[in-house]
Amino acid sequence: MNNIKRIMFLLALVLPVVCFAQGNVAEALLDKAVSIIKASKGVQMNFTMSMYDGDDEELFTEKGVLKMEGEKFALLAEQMKLWCDGETQWSYLPQNNEIYISEPNADDARAFSPVHLMQLYKSGYRCVVDKALATAKDDAVVMTPVARGDDIKKVIVLLDKKSCMPAHLTVCYDNGSMARIKVDSYKNDCKFSSKEFRCREKNFPGAEVVDMR
Repeated sequence: MNNIKRIMFLLALVLPVVCFAQGNVAEALLDKAVSIIKASKGVQMNFTMSMYDGDDEELFTEKGVLKMEGEKFALLAEQMKLWCDGETQWSYLPQNNEIYISEPNADDARAFSPVHLMQLYKSGYRCVVDKALATAKDDAVVMTPVARGDDIKKVIVLLDKKSCMPAHLTVCYDNGSMARIKVDSYKNDCKFSSKEFRCREKNFPGAEVVDMR
């Protein structure tokens, strides 16, 4: 997984909708978070993400914001900016100064759309409650893939015991690298303008627009 794909996946994990089936306590905790998100008219999360290499040396830390409303979402961070209004998706890569326009496909939706992220359990993840990693404020759910089709070794989610919203996520990779995502703040029932889920190309003067539709 290259750095851009890894960043995209990590940002997607900020979404509190990593649902992996029903039945045990861990899955029930995740299901509750999903139901709260679905009941909200609009959700905004501010987060801090840090990446570490195999020697636990910090590669970078950045802050970002995620807004979502049904099939629509906007994810704004330094490394990447994404918008989706349900019909069209835009992605802006600052390092290339390019805007990519596409129709949301199954892979993109699974990576970024909260609606499809809720179906990740179909990909096959085991999830268990880990009391050793829990804190006085948070429950801890550890997820591991059943089949090794990617380089992800383990995902740890801390869920606030009062709100059931994610407070912290850690993604561990086979090569020893790791990402930590801290949810700094969370708001539900937000009212968003439809414009917030569309890329305003005029805000990126000089950017090359690549229409892939």
